[in-house]
Formats: sequence, structure tokens, C-alpha cells
Amino acid sequence: MNTIKKIGKLLFVALITFVGSSFSGDQGKGCDLESLFESNAANLQPYTFMKKFDVKVDKSGEKIEYSYVLSRDSEYKIMIFDMNEEGKKMVVNFYDRNKKLIASNYLKSSKKIFPSITYKCAATGVYYIEAYFEGEKNGCGINVFGFKK
Repeated sequence: MNTIKKIGKLLFVALITFVGSSFSGDQGKGCDLESLFESNAANLQPYTFMKKFDVKVDKSGEKIEYSYVLSRDSEYKIMIFDMNEEGKKMVVNFYDRNKKLIASNYLKSSKKIFPSITYKCAATGVYYIEAYFEGEKNGCGINVFGFKK
């Protein structure tokens, strides 16, 4: 009888683990951000890699924000990689220190989403990046940040 209880407990734990992983935000194609980075990092050339920002949106309408200090007279590039699902492309907006929009990878007039943003910095300071998924859907991806003088 004691052995049956142990087997029952093991099966229960295995079932909970399986059900829990099935309902995590990584459904569909999955969300392996490290593999996404490794397969796309070389695309940053000729820019020097600075930082990778993971973007994982679990709730519809959620936006991820982060900031970074940029230096005057340097050129910066943000490469945008998502899971490449139709209707779930990542939109990235780039703001100056006053939170004024200065660049975006989304062009409203044509509803086109570009794979990167390039910016020649005119003033040293804190800049803000906002990322979300089109249609205010959930999704995951990365922003790879690089610079060149």
C-alpha cells in the first residue's frame, strides 16, 4: 500500500510539472531567447555588441521599457528579433531623455515593421526604449544593442 502511495505522488508531481509547463507563456514555437540571440548576433556587424535586452510580454497590451546611456557622436543600432510569427512582430520605439519619440521600427503609413533602428547620437544622456508586439499581443524576442564610433 505504501508503494502505491509513493507511485501516486510521483505521478501527481509529474502531471503538475507537465501541465504547468504547457501553460507557461512559451507556447507555440517556444521562446528560446538564447538560441534566438546565438542565431542572430552576427547580424550586428559592423557594430560592436553592447547589450542584449530580453523582451517577453505575457499579458496583452503590456509594454517593456528599458533605458541606456548613449554617448554623443557615436552611432547606435538596435537589432530586433522576435519569433517571426505573422501578426506578432515586435515594435520598438526609441525616445530621447525627455521621452520624445525619435525613432521607431514601425512605419504607420505603410504598416511596415523594420528589423532594426539606427541612431546617430547628438547628445550624451539617458535614452529610453519601449518594446511591445503588434496588435497588443503577447510574444517574446530580443533587442541587440550595438555601437560604432
